[in-house]
Amino acid sequence: MCRGRGHVPLARAYSLKQQLLHKTSGSEGAHMNKLADDLYQFSIYIPPMDFTIHQYLLATQPSILFAAGTAQQAHAIIPQIREVLGGRDLDYVLVSHMESDEAGGVFELRRAFPNVKVICGQLAARELPGWGYDGALVPVQGGQVLQDDGLDLRIVDYPAEVHDQMGIVALDQRSGLFYSADLFLRFGNGVGKTVEASWEDEVRAIDAQRVPNDALRSQLQESLLELSPRFVAVGHGFCLDCK
Repeated sequence: MCRGRGHVPLARAYSLKQQLLHKTSGSEGAHMNKLADDLYQFSIYIPPMDFTIHQYLLATQPSILFAAGTAQQAHAIIPQIREVLGGRDLDYVLVSHMESDEAGGVFELRRAFPNVKVICGQLAARELPGWGYDGALVPVQGGQVLQDDGLDLRIVDYPAEVHDQMGIVALDQRSGLFYSADLFLRFGNGVGKTVEASWEDEVRAIDAQRVPNDALRSQLQESLLELSPRFVAVGHGFCLDCK
């Protein structure tokens, strides 16, 4: 079982991540892998840093993309999204927090899919219009459940924003898919790869390196331990099979 041993120090991880985002243009193209029925992973692996960046399309009705990616990444995967959806619109994109690999691609995605709605936390809902984004926003916060036909998203607050303000992570309660953003970040070539994991062990392994504020970390862990995901779609590294 994978018991958090792949976790890396937060400062090192995010320092390297920012270097990678500046160096990665998206022109390399994203590898697309079908991980399960209706679940597609788009990945870029950067060998010099041994680091993987993922986005995920849940091609249900309605459809949702977890992580907008950078502008370059979003531009690169739009043809693949169109191919998977077979002419249907992309209905939602979930933005966990205001970092370029999570939110940078919203403008590209809206140009391709004008009716797309951005699900985001309260801070992102204030910040995105300030950056000139005038598309539809669906602001949410921890404890909310967003239901729309085949989508049943349970939202969890995630203190990933500036000054410990709240971003979000989410569980699709119908499929058992949990999008974890940066919470379980690991190095390595995670393209199309999954490891077995204990959900409880992974959650309890979240330490002060990842969420420095003790009270917020405890609240996050309590909220996460109420969930029972079957599959964790990570922002970076190896997906977690929690069956």
